[in-house]
Amino acid sequence: MLKIEVDSQLELMLRVQPEESLEWQAQVDGAYTGWHDVESSDHLVGVVKMIDDDGDWLTVQTKGLEQLGMGRYAQAMNTGTGYQLEVARADGGTTYNWRIGLGAAADDAGNEPYAGATRLQELSLAAVIEVLVSWLLGQGLPQGYGAALRIYR
Repeated sequence: MLKIEVDSQLELMLRVQPEESLEWQAQVDGAYTGWHDVESSDHLVGVVKMIDDDGDWLTVQTKGLEQLGMGRYAQAMNTGTGYQLEVARADGGTTYNWRIGLGAAADDAGNEPYAGATRLQELSLAAVIEVLVSWLLGQGLPQGYGAALRIYR
């Protein structure tokens, strides 16, 4: 029963609302970019490609998420050997955070705060782009990926 609820929550989190505005920030080569609007899926792809060095990271979120307390966000980080990607939905006092990985086994690969990604959760740049564009367009998690859930309250 919980598995079905969690899967439906993931699909719900991935759906975009037509009126939803998104914003992004990144740290590239140690420099922080500040917040900018996400203009399109092509724009998001360009932003993802900026995080090409070890330690670079990106956050994309519902515009004004901190003030709203509800919405969604995604975080990607270059680990030096690949990319770690998490997508999340904040719903009042609860946040559902999924660490994305390859294949169904990624559902059980773990999602501990401050713990590094497992081998299944080390994604290529192309995989990060594929998942984030699907996330942006509200099309759900692309086939071939799994997600390990962590719930914060």
